[in-house]
Amino acid sequence: MTLRQKINVIAKILTRVVYNPKLLFEVLKDETVFEKYLQKKYRKTLLPTVDLREFLEEDSGKIEHFTFLDGSSLVTDLVLLRSLAKSIPDCDYLEIGMWRGESVMNVAQEAKTCTTVNLSAEEIVKMKLPEKYAKLHGCLINNQDNIKIVYANSMTFDFSSLNQKYDLIFVDGDHHYEAVKSDTQKVFPLLKDDNSIIVWHDYAYNPEKPRHSVIAGILDGLPPTAHQYLYHVSNTISAIYTKRKIKSDLTLIEPPVTPDKIFRVEISAKSLKK
Repeated sequence: MTLRQKINVIAKILTRVVYNPKLLFEVLKDETVFEKYLQKKYRKTLLPTVDLREFLEEDSGKIEHFTFLDGSSLVTDLVLLRSLAKSIPDCDYLEIGMWRGESVMNVAQEAKTCTTVNLSAEEIVKMKLPEKYAKLHGCLINNQDNIKIVYANSMTFDFSSLNQKYDLIFVDGDHHYEAVKSDTQKVFPLLKDDNSIIVWHDYAYNPEKPRHSVIAGILDGLPPTAHQYLYHVSNTISAIYTKRKIKSDLTLIEPPVTPDKIFRVEISAKSLKK
């Protein structure tokens, strides 16, 4: 993380603690604590890293909805999601946390149906967060027929009420340990079959720096039998659950990472209609 990013994170944490002092305990349970917790409980602090190229589909590296603004996924995270959706015929997609709508808009280009679960603007304002921030959620989502928005708190929402199973699930809501654990527990039963996949965003702060609190939430939220199918996807800040046969060699993050591939990126921009 850059210095500016660290300052922004600290500012957000302090703001939340002021309005909810109970969060102070969670703030104090820093990454070092979770790293020790993982080592003690699971005898590991990282997931093995699988090469992103394992999941890239032909012509799926195109991203059409991206803002390069605070809170965005990495381009490689969105390419991963879009590629996975493209690889699954008639893909049914579920995500927790839509922010501006970049992830669901990109996946919607490939998936049959997309459902995104997010707090309503009213609920976000009740959390003492700025009204402008609340209104920006989903701002990129236009009249896309295959996108359904469900306004709910994933911590209390009954996901069985969706009456659907999913091929691809993206967990990108609250990234605190308890929320990641809860979201993981709730979405795992929603997988359609053995070919279904879960992707967690913010497995790491950057592609080389793991986020141990999130890793702990993932491991504690899944049944132990699922742990063998968990990986960190290289060059992303995402983790993945998949039973697909992995062909590439698995590694562990050892920063600074020596590059084993380069990417070609082409950028163009267009104005959004006000």
